[in-house]
Amino acid sequence: MTIQAKTFENGARNPESTVVELNRVITQAEELLKTLGEEGGAAAEAVRQRVLRTVNQAKVRLADASVRARSAATDAARATDTFVHDNPWKAIAYGAAAGAAVALMVSVLTRRD
Repeated sequence: MTIQAKTFENGARNPESTVVELNRVITQAEELLKTLGEEGGAAAEAVRQRVLRTVNQAKVRLADASVRARSAATDAARATDTFVHDNPWKAIAYGAAAGAAVALMVSVLTRRD
């Protein structure tokens, strides 16, 4: 079973699905290394080295994905902060509308009883 990474309109991959996918690859590679165990021979050593190389590359990609995810969260926070500073009354109106929507849903759910 493969996990398809979600892509955005700009072609960027969803960092969360990338992290899940890379964790799966690392786990499978480590299990393969355990399976190989202490078997000798040039072929086993070549496979072992290739798997280790793949695991190390996956770990680097995982670290990069984590950095990109933090960067995206920081960008979203900055955009929100800028919007609120530039449009304080709109921000208050959106917050009030969200609060009213939640209050309406709670009211409807509690009246069902």
